[in-house]
Amino acid sequence: MFDEDSRLKLFLYAAIFLTVLGYTGRYVGLEPLHNQFLVFAVWAYILFIDNINYRFSGSSLAVSRTGEFLVLALWSLAISCVFELLNLRLGAWYYTGQPATISTRWLGLALGRASFLPGLFITAELLKTFGLFRGLKSNPVPVTRRMLRCSYYTGAVLLLLALAAPGLFWPLAGCAFFFLAEPLNYRLGVASLLREWEGGLPGKTLRLASAGLVCGFLWNAWNTAAGAQWGYLLKFPGPEAFGLPLPAYLGFALFALQAYSLYSLASSLRGGRTWEEGAWPMPGRLPGLRAQYASALFIIVTFYITCRAVDAHTIRLYIAWI
Repeated sequence: MFDEDSRLKLFLYAAIFLTVLGYTGRYVGLEPLHNQFLVFAVWAYILFIDNINYRFSGSSLAVSRTGEFLVLALWSLAISCVFELLNLRLGAWYYTGQPATISTRWLGLALGRASFLPGLFITAELLKTFGLFRGLKSNPVPVTRRMLRCSYYTGAVLLLLALAAPGLFWPLAGCAFFFLAEPLNYRLGVASLLREWEGGLPGKTLRLASAGLVCGFLWNAWNTAAGAQWGYLLKFPGPEAFGLPLPAYLGFALFALQAYSLYSLASSLRGGRTWEEGAWPMPGRLPGLRAQYASALFIIVTFYITCRAVDAHTIRLYIAWI
């Protein structure tokens, strides 16, 4: 319906509108704008950064690959919900100040979760646009069957430790799925960081990790400014930034790598199509429409179960306003 120039302008105007609306509500104290400030801030950021990517490189995720952008947002919602369900056992974070109105609460949680992967990957594209780690070479990492098996075992052990003794080992869940997903991605022939390392190309890995750090600081800054917030059950020595110890921000770098691997694995249900420009198609027989329908059903059911579980166990304080 809209060409790229029209979408570029539309998304820029939307970013400006969300920025004005969110910050006005934040400083005036107008509800539910103040309560849901993070949602306005994060989506304005995504659309602004995507505009910058397009203007400097001639291509961007939201403007040039709008369909993939929407699919990415849906899978961001699903993957975030999986971690929310894991958190019922891990007890790593909690929510306060959530709206008592269920429609406002669930919509805010949905939009927030749907923004995580787009925010990470569009930030990684920005770093690539400005040449960070471009052309960087390293010694190739030989990927063998033994290495793939060891990766499976490592991921399984890390996840089991986190679930068995979350008080001691819950941070291990922040990288367990990376070790579980990457060997599958490599064998399926979809986008894989292992394949990048095998070719001596560490740039994508470093950009994703850097994007995780940037987004980690931004998410926590916006979180502290919003009425509806999350909190951490962390006890690390040293200085803090936005309620989180500085060393803990390294977890966002690991989360970015894990998120990339998990979304690449999900892309196998669509023949390897993903958010990246020029992604290789998955070899062999491609999944049919049943995989698409199953994916949609998984996202819907997971979101509903997660919302009910978070309402019952993770939210510590509800608020209402007149």
